[in-house]
Amino acid sequence: MYDITAQILDESSIGFEIMQPLIAETADKVKRLSPYHAQTGPAVRFDEKTIARHLSMLSYNREFRKIYKLLSKSIYKRHQKL
Repeated sequence: MYDITAQILDESSIGFEIMQPLIAETADKVKRLSPYHAQTGPAVRFDEKTIARHLSMLSYNREFRKIYKLLSKSIYKRHQKL
């Protein structure tokens, strides 16, 4: 996931270091919470508008869209079960 992120950022001439605070925050969060409870985002909330916007931003790369859809669906299903 980090490499895909780096590719996306590189295509926009943005350095990967911009992700360091988010990576650190996420790693710290799972020290206090289970990965399930630490997870947030549009897939957890099933925010279709945001998911659609993200997919449109990935329209140039079919494989990234496929990965995003698969992960979002998996996250959503997991949070619907509990």
